[in-house]
Amino acid sequence: MFKVPIRNLFCLLSYVNEMPDLVESLNDVDEDLITYDFIGNQFLKEVQALHRRGLIKNYVVKRESTSRLGGRVMMNDSMPYIVARQPIVVCEKDQYSANILLNQVMKSTLKAICFNRFIKEETKKRSFTYMEYMPEVETLLLTRDIFSRINFGRHDIHYKRMIHLARLLHELTLLSHKHGNWSLFNAELDETALNQIFEKFLFHFYRIEQQDYQVASETMRWKLDGNPSFLPSMKTDVSLTHKNGQQKIIMDAKFYKNIFQEHFGRSSFHSHNMYQLFTYLMHQPKELCLRGILIYPFNGVEVDEAFIWSERMTMEILTINLDDSWKEIYRKLMEVLER
Repeated sequence: MFKVPIRNLFCLLSYVNEMPDLVESLNDVDEDLITYDFIGNQFLKEVQALHRRGLIKNYVVKRESTSRLGGRVMMNDSMPYIVARQPIVVCEKDQYSANILLNQVMKSTLKAICFNRFIKEETKKRSFTYMEYMPEVETLLLTRDIFSRINFGRHDIHYKRMIHLARLLHELTLLSHKHGNWSLFNAELDETALNQIFEKFLFHFYRIEQQDYQVASETMRWKLDGNPSFLPSMKTDVSLTHKNGQQKIIMDAKFYKNIFQEHFGRSSFHSHNMYQLFTYLMHQPKELCLRGILIYPFNGVEVDEAFIWSERMTMEILTINLDDSWKEIYRKLMEVLER
């Protein structure tokens, strides 16, 4: 398991969800104060601001069984009442209401905070109070699909920061339920969980934070004759192609508790990681200057090695300390491109 401060996990997920402005907004906050509870309170501040401004409303369809005709009569749903000779029909009406998806996500996140074991009691009480202000709004089961359905327009763009924080809290909650030991300050994640997060983070970090390279996840075809259906896929985590068209960097994030493999008492880098990256590089156009980079988490051993294949191609292996300050992590990742 890898121990990652909540503040750094918050930063990683902010980039994964394409919200780097959230990281920038915390620049003036002492990093040691950015805990799980702190993020919950940031969400409550956004909720408070939205309540003061007034919850947005829209027309929603309300279906009800009634003895009074109104709106659209749903004949199929009304037939059981008609057959039973009851003076009831099912009608649909368009009702101007705050019970819309954006407000439902807000209330559902407030409810989740009330039952979250990493949130302080004072924060839970505030969250419950805000729920009481929204009696007409229903709660729903939050999923990643719910958040992917949300799009913003001019009239509801002021909800964007609240929704982004709600999504981060949801992602953190999913991780806390699936992996390791958590506290207000630290999370212990396994290799698979951290690898998936860090892959996406690297992609979006370099896509957003620099202007010299075009960033993509690249799928390559094997340069082999024969039946391709049995060949494994080749897809990079991050491919950075310089705008000059002459340089390219291929990055792979690999997370292991031990950066080395042991064979007959001899330590070496994981062979399959090296072979995989080398294969990616050998399938690139010959005229490019290439750098292949394997990035491992620091777990007691700091590594920064480079191996030269030719004048145009090198392979590098380095570690990133995810327990370091966010500013130091940012600096080191940006320096990688300047070598």
